[in-house]
Amino acid sequence: MINFSEGLSTNYPFPYIEVDNCFEEETLDKLIQEFPDVSSEGTVMGGRKKMNSNSPQFHDWLKTAPTWKQFYDYLNNDSVFHSFVDYYDEDLKKWDSVISKDSSLNTDCFLHIDWSSATDGYVREIHRDTDKRIWNFLIFFNDKDWEGGDFLIHSSDKQNMLPHQIWQEGALPIHDTIQAKKNRGLFFLSTPDSYHSVSKQFNTNSPRKFIYGSYSYRNGDVFKKREK
Repeated sequence: MINFSEGLSTNYPFPYIEVDNCFEEETLDKLIQEFPDVSSEGTVMGGRKKMNSNSPQFHDWLKTAPTWKQFYDYLNNDSVFHSFVDYYDEDLKKWDSVISKDSSLNTDCFLHIDWSSATDGYVREIHRDTDKRIWNFLIFFNDKDWEGGDFLIHSSDKQNMLPHQIWQEGALPIHDTIQAKKNRGLFFLSTPDSYHSVSKQFNTNSPRKFIYGSYSYRNGDVFKKREK
């Protein structure tokens, strides 16, 4: 469903792919129409409300959202999962990953997705995602109608040891800024150096609608190596 042939792939400062026009227009319109109402959810991260694939209401909602079900089923498939495992084989080996050709979404791995709406106050510190993450992604479903709220990619060239999941503001330089744009996706391998943040969102006219997703490992850390 995602047109990765349109993507721009890079390995620095960590492996990521930026894809504009992830979905065909007809599919995109349906996904937007079926996007869940998360307004009654609790606020996290300063200004974000979300429903995820572990939420009690997820499966009932998915029955009402056929295009999202198609997307979920598309990703929740070992053939797609292994297409990324194969694509990033060298990077996985570089960091001594436990993920291999024997890994499966039916046994030791799983798909996670959350559907989010963010408004004034949403912010994320410099961090890498939790150590069970293998491969992560964000896809935006509206154009930027606020200030801030940008996805920032950080480099860690001066850090040989990478024990920290979270860094203080300004500790790592910004390599790139990815602004929200309707139908834009960012997909990245969750390596120990995959540090990123979100600048504080303010002056919001319409909420930042996006999904976050990942392939994750059920049994602990994905990467054994924590140094360059």
